[in-house]
Amino acid sequence: MKLDFMVGKRQIDLLETITKNNLLNEFEGKYEWKGGWNTLKNQFIELGDDKTIWTTETEMQLSGFMKVNGFLMPGSFKKNSYKFMENFKEFAENQPK
Repeated sequence: MKLDFMVGKRQIDLLETITKNNLLNEFEGKYEWKGGWNTLKNQFIELGDDKTIWTTETEMQLSGFMKVNGFLMPGSFKKNSYKFMENFKEFAENQPK
C-alpha cells in the first residue's frame, strides 16, 4: 500500500508491505521510502483485565542524505518512533469495548 503523510513540514511517501498479519497477536511490515527502509515487528500479549503488553522491534537502513541525517540527528528518528507509538496507544485505548 502507498502511504503519504507529513512529518513536520515534510511530506513522506512510503510503500508498506505487510509481511505478517496475525492480529490480535502480531503484526509485521516493511516500509520503504526514498532514502531508506525499515522493518517493524509488533507483538501483543494479553494479560487480562484490559491490559496488554506491546513489544516492537525496528530495524532501519538509510542511504544518501538520509544516512548523513541519521548520523547527525539520531534522536529525531527515536522521537518520531515514540510519537507514533504514543498515537497508536491512544487509539487502542480509546476504542469502544
